[in-house]
Amino acid sequence: MSTHTAIAALAKGKFDAIEVETESPSAGHVLVKVEFASMIAFDSYITDVGFGVETYPVTLGFNAAGIVAEVGEGVSALAVGDRVTAFSLYGRGSKDGLKGTMQEFAVLPEHLCAKVRADLFIALDAAATIPDNFITSFYTLFDQLALPVPAAFPASTPPPDHALPILIYGAGSTAGQYAIQLLHAAGYTNIVATASPKHHAFLRALGATRVVDYASPTLAADITAGGEQMALAVDAITAEGTLAKIAQVLKPQGAVSLLLPIKEGDAVAVGEAAMHFTFPEGRNPFAPETTIAYVRTFNYCQNEYLKANLMPKILPHLLETGLIQPNRVRLLDQGTFKERVAIGLDLLRNNKVSGEKIVVKVP
Repeated sequence: MSTHTAIAALAKGKFDAIEVETESPSAGHVLVKVEFASMIAFDSYITDVGFGVETYPVTLGFNAAGIVAEVGEGVSALAVGDRVTAFSLYGRGSKDGLKGTMQEFAVLPEHLCAKVRADLFIALDAAATIPDNFITSFYTLFDQLALPVPAAFPASTPPPDHALPILIYGAGSTAGQYAIQLLHAAGYTNIVATASPKHHAFLRALGATRVVDYASPTLAADITAGGEQMALAVDAITAEGTLAKIAQVLKPQGAVSLLLPIKEGDAVAVGEAAMHFTFPEGRNPFAPETTIAYVRTFNYCQNEYLKANLMPKILPHLLETGLIQPNRVRLLDQGTFKERVAIGLDLLRNNKVSGEKIVVKVP
């Protein structure tokens, strides 16, 4: 039996490098030799507090980039040797077992993989930054907030409601960056973003119409310049403090999407703050008529169109046309595999990541 190394949470507050079986892909799946895996906040939630964990061990990692090493029966769009970026729905563990991407080899469904052509000159470490937040942003905008999916990207004509005021709160985050790029490619022309001033020029280059400082003492007035309340909002941070600020500028009949979990207080990193999948009783700051979308990215494949098209077709097209670009990379490639992951977890839990994605060289 062939084995390889994975980094897994073994219990609350404990993780380690373990040896796992290298499986062959079943029908509709591919075996990816993982070159890079990126880290997200959920990796620290799993490791530090066991958030969402049903059984241990849980292999960390939700994103991977690497080379297809083997294909299962029925795989048609990918071949051995292809460069891919991929998303794992199973990083949380439970009955699906060791399916995270923080391992040397990962078996993944073909529909969760996107081919990254070599002639695009997108490095694999950069490709590893894309899947989770790209999927989250697309699913949030074109499913949860019900914006129409363009017939093609870029949109040949602006949508009828292209001037709808849309707020991206926490736009300096990696999810916020993709939301702006997708809205811009879809033809929307009134995209308001909040972020630290160091990100403003970059976010305008991605397509934001206006960018305001999230720490401004006149934030509500800055967002609603000219007296225009927001019709739609995406909270890429989703803490009670950020949601309260959005509630001040959102139309009562508007819609807001929350990238779960909801963190108590003003917390960005998990720390000791409690987390929720819905508002605790009496703590919803929005008007009764406001539409609230609780975004669970892991459910995006329930949309059959997105399952069949988002990673296999839409993402490769957006990369080939240059309509979206990967996030900035903070590469961890020194020390052992476990030491690299430990550094990444420390950066996440202490909120030391801004405008970039932590990427671990594997192994």
